[in-house]
Amino acid sequence: MGALRRKASSSLAGPLAAQRRERTGEPGAAAAAAAKNSAVTLASAVDDSHHVPATRHGDVAGLIGVVVPFGSMESYDRLRLIGEGACGAVFRARHVATGETVVVKIAHKNGGGGGGGDEALLREAEMLAACVGNPAVVRLREVARHPETSKLHLVMDYVGPSLADLLTHRLDGALTEAEARGVMRQLLAGVGQMHARGVIHRDIKPGNVLVGAADGRVRICDLGLGGPASAAPPRTQLVGTLWYMSPEQYLGGGEYGPAVDMWALGCVMAELLTGETLFPADTEYHQVVLVAGVLGVADEKMDGLPLGVTTRPSQLRRKVPEEKLSPAGFDRAQRLVAVRRRRQARRRRGPRHAMVLQEAELAS
Repeated sequence: MGALRRKASSSLAGPLAAQRRERTGEPGAAAAAAAKNSAVTLASAVDDSHHVPATRHGDVAGLIGVVVPFGSMESYDRLRLIGEGACGAVFRARHVATGETVVVKIAHKNGGGGGGGDEALLREAEMLAACVGNPAVVRLREVARHPETSKLHLVMDYVGPSLADLLTHRLDGALTEAEARGVMRQLLAGVGQMHARGVIHRDIKPGNVLVGAADGRVRICDLGLGGPASAAPPRTQLVGTLWYMSPEQYLGGGEYGPAVDMWALGCVMAELLTGETLFPADTEYHQVVLVAGVLGVADEKMDGLPLGVTTRPSQLRRKVPEEKLSPAGFDRAQRLVAVRRRRQARRRRGPRHAMVLQEAELAS
């Protein structure tokens, strides 16, 4: 089960593999131990100047007017590495004056979607700053510049292990329906607030949801692939993790919006309840086949479907049986991962826009 979940970060093939942006590597031993042993109960342009402004108004990410606080890494002592990937590294650190534990993220020069290094980090900082006050998003403390190298560091609250860590170290690899409902209620409300602030995450998955070691509340992290909801389509970059991508992202020619996060939440919900990834594909083609096999095909003439895929009923209930999820909860899950034919889009722009996500209700 753990091996299957980890494979999502590295198994992409074909054109998607070149476009995929890996956010962080495997959790370090400390993170894994925390998940296993903790009693977590679920409930301006960048330059080489050494000048550190007190604040910065957003413009890199298109979120004009968002205020990003700045500081210096002299205020922190780096403790140990948490994880590292192609795009950057994450460390645990301590605030010198207060002794508080924080998380510090640095971006590698060529990492990040749409740019690398400090620009990528500033973009993520603006996304986080736009979400200040959202209890389901990790809190940005400041962007801290290193006094010697001038490299920027993203400083955030330390939360705890990820949902992926938690699932991996549970004996049955899954949550109860009551636990999953509590997690999903927080995530749905948090993502709704995120969208209201003009931010799309685009890479929601269990590894990017942290569980508070102190309060058991969940917080979404890693907004490095996020984008402004107001961006005009098409979105030219294919970003995210294939297993949690909506059909809109890899079939829609860049024509997608905030609803892609709802699809990802539906995938997360199924995984929380079963301990298994809902659509563990290796390629975009394989992903379409899996989605059609699980959710069914109401119209075999839908463009974008692989050859040989015919009309078939949904198999989602077999994946998430009633002993795992009540009828009311199953109705929610169905709405999150629903696909339908986009007839109006076909009339306006031709046949490539075959499927579109249905917006999900956010009420609990």
